[in-house]
Amino acid sequence: MSASRATPHLAAPPSPDTLRGRFPVHAVPAGTTTYRTHGAKFGPWWFGTSLGGRFDLPGPDGTCYTAESELITLLETWCGIRLIPSPEIAHRVISAVAVTRDLRLADATSNAAIGFGMTSEISTTTDYPLTQQWAQALRAAGFDGIRYWARHEMTHVHACYALFAPSGDQTSTVAAPTDFTVLGTDPLPDRTDLWDALHATAGIEVLDIPGSI
Repeated sequence: MSASRATPHLAAPPSPDTLRGRFPVHAVPAGTTTYRTHGAKFGPWWFGTSLGGRFDLPGPDGTCYTAESELITLLETWCGIRLIPSPEIAHRVISAVAVTRDLRLADATSNAAIGFGMTSEISTTTDYPLTQQWAQALRAAGFDGIRYWARHEMTHVHACYALFAPSGDQTSTVAAPTDFTVLGTDPLPDRTDLWDALHATAGIEVLDIPGSI
């Protein structure tokens, strides 16, 4: 008997012991560049525990979200909004970041994940308590994070990373070096190339008007 098509199919995660050594892995070599959009006054490598994000952990570990392409960071930050008021980008930046060690990510873009009760809803559902259960189980199984498709990007060529580490700002500095490095940071208002590309590919544009989302 087939399952109803009009109901969610994403199951609760199995135990960490079931996932450990069996769930599909996406290997990220040390030094791989990914991208993150964030407030200018914050470090790029902030691992949050607010439970407001798809794969947030409740602590003591947190989650930091990056992407394999710059455009995906914009699409996910503004959640598909068609017109972005210019004040929304005035105090935001985009950073190229890297981790100085190899990472083992749970691959939520692999069909092999289906055998563990996962569906593509992992990237689209608004049932964040459920997706956060998956994050906790995969972290307990020893994964460094999750590779998944962006909710607001349609091509599925590049993906997003939800990376796990102790909560708080883990950005590497001279005084306090960590595995989480910053390769460069640009103010978003200066990246007209990105906004042109976003408009050309998705019809989203920045309007020079007051307001907020």
